[in-house]
Amino acid sequence: MRSLLVRIFLSFWLIIAISIGLAAGGGYYYAERMRQAFENYEISDTVIAASNALESSGRPGLEAWLGDLPSNYPVNVFVLDRQGKDVLGRTVPGRIERAIRRFDQRRDSHREHGRERRNLRPARPLTQLVGPDDELYTLFVVPKYSVYGEWVREQTRVLLLLLALMVSAIVSYALARAITRPVHKFREATVSIAEGHLNTRVSDSMTQRKDEIGLLAQDFNSMADKLQRSAQQQVELSRNISHELRSPLARLRVALELARRQTGDLAEFVRIETEAERLDSLIGQILSYSRLETRDQDESTPIKLAELLAEVVEDVRFECRSEGVQGVTVDFNQDQEPLVSGFAGELTSALENVLRNAVHHSPKGGSVTVELSSVGEQARITIEDQGTGVADEELANMFEPFFRTRSALATPELHGTGLGLAIAKRAIEKHSGTIRASNRANGGLRIEIELPVRPAVD
Repeated sequence: MRSLLVRIFLSFWLIIAISIGLAAGGGYYYAERMRQAFENYEISDTVIAASNALESSGRPGLEAWLGDLPSNYPVNVFVLDRQGKDVLGRTVPGRIERAIRRFDQRRDSHREHGRERRNLRPARPLTQLVGPDDELYTLFVVPKYSVYGEWVREQTRVLLLLLALMVSAIVSYALARAITRPVHKFREATVSIAEGHLNTRVSDSMTQRKDEIGLLAQDFNSMADKLQRSAQQQVELSRNISHELRSPLARLRVALELARRQTGDLAEFVRIETEAERLDSLIGQILSYSRLETRDQDESTPIKLAELLAEVVEDVRFECRSEGVQGVTVDFNQDQEPLVSGFAGELTSALENVLRNAVHHSPKGGSVTVELSSVGEQARITIEDQGTGVADEELANMFEPFFRTRSALATPELHGTGLGLAIAKRAIEKHSGTIRASNRANGGLRIEIELPVRPAVD
């Protein structure tokens, strides 16, 4: 079936048709049994015998005749008086009471509207007997059911109801599954793309469908292809621009050096050199950010995280002394030596960016604490500084490219590009890890990095 619309329509139509069919079949079966009973006995000797008994002996004779009917008589005979009570005091079946009530209501309606004439009587669907004292009796003949037969009849109704419910449940479940299962697959693919996995596609089993869902799957994959190509083009553009900027930047430095030789060291030359170094650093970070998009995961190697982190801490400590960061110390604590899989260079760059950021935002005489621990199957790196922290509304954007906090923009000496933490996040995610930032209760910022531990190989 090629159209989902047709499938939904036919499913609902099938449920309604089955319900109506079972109800109509049950009603027809009961009505047919009643019709056969009346056709077989209404004008038969049974009715004549009742009339003779009433005519000869009145109500006592009618009661005696009813009482003398054999137990194996094929039908149940009820004779009701004007009050709707059986002459033998038996319980009248509900369907007989309803028939009497409908007949009386129709007769009363004729009387109220003055429609009943002396020479005209409306059709009487019920057999009636008139006694010697002009007392009117209504005679009912209904099929006789044994206890077992009555139980079977009741159970048949229940089974028909259960069958209708079961069929409708099966059809409804099949319809709901046909609709929701592709929706779940689309949701999984959408979430995967939102997390940055632009190579995600829905399966061929969905694109090969001939209904609206199949067309939607084809359009979804086409959209994902365009998104992936667009992202690749952006990465390629950034890489090419960065490479092209390196050449004029190198020539600018050569020209700067030649000008110094001719005119001496001027304050303007120092400014030009500072800005050139900043531009060179920015280009390097852009190239690093672009390379993270193209690295093949199959090239990863085992990394001793404790050793790598110790080297990063030592390098940052040396930079603190050489760059004149006054009084900031970096403390490193570890209680585990986990092994992870990844790329040592990229992981080193990520950790250096985070740690340098913590050092530059620490006050004079402050300290930065680095801790390495294990939580389940994850290695956790915690980096805490004693700075001013970050506004809560800015925490979610800290790892976006070129984002800088308001405090960083207001502090001229913090010459950041807004790419360091973005590079760190991309590198951590490349290693199937997570990175998050939060403010410390007593001031400062906490960065937590978690990386999956490499399974031990015997």
